[in-house]
Amino acid sequence: MYHVMVICGDHSPLKEVDRWLSRNGFHVNISQSIDQAIKHYELDDFELLLIDADVAPDDALTKIKHQTFIIFDQRPSLNAAIEYMSKGANYFIPLPTDSDTVLAQVIAALEKPKQDKSIQSPTTPENISLFASSETSPSTPKLGSPESGIIGNSPAMHTLFDELVKVAKTDATVLVHGESGTGKELVAKSIHNLSKRKNNALISVNCAAIPENLIESELFGHEKGAFTGAVSARDGLIMAADEGTLFLDEIGELPLEAQARLLRVLQEGEIRRVGAVTSSHVDIRLVTATHRNLLQMVQNGMFREDLYYRLYVMELSVPALRERGEDISLIAKVLLEKACKKHDKALPRYTKTFDAAIRSHQWPGNVRELENALERAVILSPEGKLDAHNLKLKNREGHAIVTKTEHNDAASDTPSAFVIEGSTLDDYFKHFVLTHQHKMTETQLAQSLGISRKSLWERRQKLKIPRKVTEQK
Repeated sequence: MYHVMVICGDHSPLKEVDRWLSRNGFHVNISQSIDQAIKHYELDDFELLLIDADVAPDDALTKIKHQTFIIFDQRPSLNAAIEYMSKGANYFIPLPTDSDTVLAQVIAALEKPKQDKSIQSPTTPENISLFASSETSPSTPKLGSPESGIIGNSPAMHTLFDELVKVAKTDATVLVHGESGTGKELVAKSIHNLSKRKNNALISVNCAAIPENLIESELFGHEKGAFTGAVSARDGLIMAADEGTLFLDEIGELPLEAQARLLRVLQEGEIRRVGAVTSSHVDIRLVTATHRNLLQMVQNGMFREDLYYRLYVMELSVPALRERGEDISLIAKVLLEKACKKHDKALPRYTKTFDAAIRSHQWPGNVRELENALERAVILSPEGKLDAHNLKLKNREGHAIVTKTEHNDAASDTPSAFVIEGSTLDDYFKHFVLTHQHKMTETQLAQSLGISRKSLWERRQKLKIPRKVTEQK
């Protein structure tokens, strides 16, 4: 008889697990916290721990790192899955769940060969399952990388995962290239989690989200009185990443002046605050990401050539969603479940017609666009159903795409037909920016449009509106 410990609060859905497992011959004990379980039981007597994430703070998980355990979460997310798996969880299961799912993953965890987690190879992702479901079977596509949180079984993703594991073991600088919404930050996070620096900080910075007049201070820090408002000395984000990993997203948006300072950090391993006369040593592993062609930017004088060749040591390319074949359906089902839980909706039937609509769209916004479209469909569709037209898809020009409904297209398994109709505010946005950007700064443009500078940048990427070259000179 297997002994299982369930650790959860009084009102946790995980309480039901006691009844399910007892019926199947398991001996189950329940504790309300990890500390309580350690105090009243010898945890080595239990073959498996089932833990509600609500009672699993980081410091408590370190006390059971040698145990086999499954994490259950009432607010599931890919980022949460990454965190818990990196801390030793064997499986990550959203709550509420069903008895078949729990039983299947409990049996899988118990039957898995006992291994020392400290020497377990990161190249054996089949030992870990993310967002496990009752449909899990030997033919179910596996996640390519348990630490990444990126779901995929396509050839392109297998190539990415294989290269990622090899690169992560080194301290090499990595340039992650891919379209917006493909998951470049998750790739960076998995590099960190698989590296020898995983116990130190991972600092993520979106270079386009920081105002140009503040970016050097944010990255490199500043001395007291270095500029108006600098009332005290402060370390920058690069220093915060000392002995860890620094992830610079959208590196192509970094101003030329900041590029020169970053180059010195890479060349000399030294950092100097704004307004300082002395430098400090810093040890970072740099991972950068961009959706832009940096080599073309170098040729246009918009990016430093010497910095480009410092960054281009190892390159990982994240494929666009439209290039990933069957992965689209796999990802859609996971995101659909996530959206239903978020909005307290019953999980609807995923039909061939709905899948055809998903598969036929080009997804210029990639996984981020797919997630938002599925959330719209969950909110707008009748309870228990999915209507393809409720995806509210748009093409690259921002025009609405009308899809055939389930009712009109129920007999067909072919991709839905599309009709372009009308125009949107995106047309006005694009016209306004192109007309005024030669005489207005990014801040002035954002203020005129009534949005933040970060929102302006995001809309530029979505609508592919180029920035004026003079801003980069």
